[in-house]
Amino acid sequence: MTEPSGGCPFPGPGERSPAPGCPFPGSGAGPGASWDPEAHARAMRRAREAASRSHVSERQAETMAQRAVEQRAARRGLDEIGPGFVDALSKKLGYGHPLSERGALPEFEWTEEAEARLSQVPAFCRELTRWRVEYTALKKGLGPVITPAVMDVKYEMWGEVSHAIEARRGEGMPWTASARERFDRVPDFVRGQVLEAVEGNARTMGATEVDDQVVDRVIERWASSGDFHEGLYGFR
Repeated sequence: MTEPSGGCPFPGPGERSPAPGCPFPGSGAGPGASWDPEAHARAMRRAREAASRSHVSERQAETMAQRAVEQRAARRGLDEIGPGFVDALSKKLGYGHPLSERGALPEFEWTEEAEARLSQVPAFCRELTRWRVEYTALKKGLGPVITPAVMDVKYEMWGEVSHAIEARRGEGMPWTASARERFDRVPDFVRGQVLEAVEGNARTMGATEVDDQVVDRVIERWASSGDFHEGLYGFR
């Protein structure tokens, strides 16, 4: 598989221009359900302990954990977030996420070539890309050393899913010209996932079309929480 061309159509937090080469696009969850003190302490403790394994700072790990829990709780319509909900979510979140119980898995070594390729991914989603590549290597028994060839295995898997989504897709939501221009720069191997996830989130927000504001909210949501599954949509 050749290196995907084109850049990420979506700016990262605090950026005003698109960041190049990102396979992932991220909306902050506003305060919804109240936290049980023990649940919050448990989530934050787990996040801090997992920060180094997730290759993020403790502060970023705590933010990801809190946002992921609050977003899932909002989808469930919960009034309070208890320890049981935090424990259940830790079983659902994917490998690499600071709140995931799948974090205590074998460590991987990345070759210089793989790290160089990963460095082309914008910083705000670089480690999230790392998680997906490592978990694919684990599931497929590709060994503990990540090379560009191992990265290609995951990219090709994304491509198969993307093309299947586009093939079965019916008529979608209308997009503004500006938002569509941004989407057109999404690499082909994740275009289907991005389309399905952005439109799914737009419907949840009550939008009737996808515009730049919708896209920005979806970006921030994913980037701040690291929760691309979101229970319904997103990258796997």
